[in-house]
Amino acid sequence: MEALFAKLCEYLQMEDEIPYAEFAAYFKQVIAEWQANYQQYDKETMLKCQSIATVVAANAIDRVKENKKDPNAKKFKKMAEKMSFWAQAIELRLEKEYEMTKDQVDAEIDRLLADV
Repeated sequence: MEALFAKLCEYLQMEDEIPYAEFAAYFKQVIAEWQANYQQYDKETMLKCQSIATVVAANAIDRVKENKKDPNAKKFKKMAEKMSFWAQAIELRLEKEYEMTKDQVDAEIDRLLADV
């Protein structure tokens, strides 16, 4: 999970958008990691997951809005929907297991991404 979060931070520092193939590969790695290990994550890892889900979903939505005629627009839309689903599930788990409010989760995500 650490490598995926580090990669997200690297992407956030880039000025150019990554190509679709790289975006899709990162998305698939994240989903595979979560499907395999989600139940084992601690609070800090869950916050990193929430950061990834939020950023990837927002980026995918932005790509669809920017160019609806992009041949990958439907794929970006599906990725955004899946990441939004995961973001909701992660937020619910943080709320139930760690008694965190949405504002607290948002503040922790801001802390995690402050140096990016």
